[in-house]
Amino acid sequence: MLLNVLIKMNPSSDQTNIAEETFNRDGYVIVDDFLFTDVVNELHQLAIDHEQVDDLYRDYHSINFDNQKFPFEILPDVINAIHVTFPMLHPLEFDRGWAFVCDNKGNGVTPHADPAVVNVNLWVTPDRCIDDPTSNGLLIYDKKRPDDWTYDQYNSDVDGINKFLKTSEAKPRLVPYQFNRMILFDSRYFHKTNGVSMKEGKENRRVNYTFMFK
Repeated sequence: MLLNVLIKMNPSSDQTNIAEETFNRDGYVIVDDFLFTDVVNELHQLAIDHEQVDDLYRDYHSINFDNQKFPFEILPDVINAIHVTFPMLHPLEFDRGWAFVCDNKGNGVTPHADPAVVNVNLWVTPDRCIDDPTSNGLLIYDKKRPDDWTYDQYNSDVDGINKFLKTSEAKPRLVPYQFNRMILFDSRYFHKTNGVSMKEGKENRRVNYTFMFK
């Protein structure tokens, strides 16, 4: 699929250089309205209509994919568009990803870090679906996972992670939820969902896509 069918941003524009500079300075960068609205709406509808659940968590489930298996035909094109647009991704390769489909109310993803170089999160549920506008975003802490921690320690040991964040006086940086907002961040930073509060109904469920590049 041609890039100009998917994305609004010109891959050769100054915006991409600014995004790279911000990422290198802060460890993350926010990019709004990267994809055309109809593409984002399609990604949302595909996820909430998808009947297969790969992993079931307390208040959300995942639809998993990697570079060999995609549940939706549009995903390889979206991933390629992201990859070619942002310079910090050019030396990396897409490894795997997922769509998280959340319950309308819940805590969302607990604090963790990931085994990649850059995470790309994309929010695809329309703003009109939000109940509490102070929720549904992403908290990115200013502390990275310790180099000597195992995968289980930094990815799923919530008690250990919370203790580390407290003792290290980690400061959370809030990225508020917004439709068609994308966040690129260093995968080593601990991060978690800022709670989930959407209006009732299947169509209002919060969906985010994560693409991991190594």
